[in-house]
Amino acid sequence: MAYSSNPNLPKARAIAMQLLVREQLPAGVVANKCGVHRSTIYRWKRKWDVLNQDVQMDNPNRSNRVYSRTNHLSRCTWRIPTAASRPYTSPTAISPELVRLVLAVRAQLKRCAEVVWHHLATVLGVSVSLSSVRRILWRSDIARGRKNRIRRDNPRRPAVTAPGELVQTDTIHHVDPKTDRRLYYYTVIDLFTRMTYVILAPKLRQGIAAQAILEAQRAWGFTISIVQADNGPEYGRYFEQVMK
Repeated sequence: MAYSSNPNLPKARAIAMQLLVREQLPAGVVANKCGVHRSTIYRWKRKWDVLNQDVQMDNPNRSNRVYSRTNHLSRCTWRIPTAASRPYTSPTAISPELVRLVLAVRAQLKRCAEVVWHHLATVLGVSVSLSSVRRILWRSDIARGRKNRIRRDNPRRPAVTAPGELVQTDTIHHVDPKTDRRLYYYTVIDLFTRMTYVILAPKLRQGIAAQAILEAQRAWGFTISIVQADNGPEYGRYFEQVMK
């Protein structure tokens, strides 16, 4: 049976088994009604027998009837869940001893996966890849990626509803291939009106970055409330003081 993520498949299998078992229809007729092959109905029937192996299907008082519509079939499980496609074992799976060793080294060093892998490879002489160490720590809920690097005092990004509520700025570096001269484009964009402003300078300075914001405010004719920038060197403390 092919694996599928369709949530309606257990219900479809239940309908097929009810037609086959409760209604006593032939497998070919059930396959035509459900739109599957006859061999699929047989496989569903084997799975249905395993699910209901603890249900008593015979009636000692009426030995000529195998299934009882009222008593026996009412206690059966009709929905057949879809089996997971994940294999049970893998020939290249990491041994439990290596997993315990990686976790022990991690508990001893209390460092990241790179340091744990370097200690295993150089000090202990264990042949294991860095990706395997990361996977072991990830599955053990020890290392779940990098920490959040957002500053706590950063304000939330507002929903822009008017001009000047949020302005973004960035610097584009350009090198002339003939003269090797470096130029910097200080770009400013208003997210509400999509208006832009650019100034060109031969140096990377915080004062020039602040000058671009002030000139854009005078050119646009409205007040700027919030300026968003990256962590470039031109957007340092002096730039923040000028913006305040």
